Amino acid sequence: MHLDNRFGIENRLLTTNTTTVRLSDVCSAVKIINLKVPSTYLLDQTSKTPDPLILDCEYEVDESEKGFVLKWLLDGQPVYQWIPSKNPFPFQSFKNRVDTSYVVSQEHLHKHRAMAIIKPLANFTGEYMCIVQTYASIDRKSAKLKIIVRESKFDLSYYLNGDGYITVDCHARDISPLPELQIRINYELFETENLKSVQGENGLYNVSISGRIRKDQLESPAMIECLLSIPETNYNKRRSTTYYVNRG
Repeated sequence: MHLDNRFGIENRLLTTNTTTVRLSDVCSAVKIINLKVPSTYLLDQTSKTPDPLILDCEYEVDESEKGFVLKWLLDGQPVYQWIPSKNPFPFQSFKNRVDTSYVVSQEHLHKHRAMAIIKPLANFTGEYMCIVQTYASIDRKSAKLKIIVRESKFDLSYYLNGDGYITVDCHARDISPLPELQIRINYELFETENLKSVQGENGLYNVSISGRIRKDQLESPAMIECLLSIPETNYNKRRSTTYYVNRG
């Protein structure tokens, strides 16, 4: 465990007749034992009262410790602080987004350790770090979280061109973070143009892909699918349609 030197604690050795110990080992009286940060949070923009996003930091600390303070950071910037003798204090963009009345434990040094985020924003994605410290010791742990904004629209279509080719289009609107799209025909990957994406002022993405295939190369019926996924998450969506030659 790292000790913050600003508290004036040195990593000295204490020697007795029977054993040698480090002073830092004696003074390490606060330790994080479990960090509860979900890897993803699905933001439902249609709900007026979405479930809060709870980030919890479980730790061990001696009741005799002085100067206890807990902090939450997002990408290195402080967003929440709690000192047991004071009310929780949200910083910056979290100021009106944290339920400061949320209580996770009735124990004096654990009461407001968890941060309950109300109606999270898409830009709350990032690395969250919990820091607990006293005058004598400090510990910290971090984990990454992705806020997922569900797409407002996800469509797959095909149409026959006059040159004997069929064009397949797939697009999604108002989604975050940037997803990946794939088109498959009869379960085989279909070659398409590169993903086209536009990010709006609200931070959400509109994305699309398309590809062309000769009509005489497509068996009838043919299963056409579009797969949407967000990298490093388990968020996946699928749209499908069936091509029939007499409808081409």
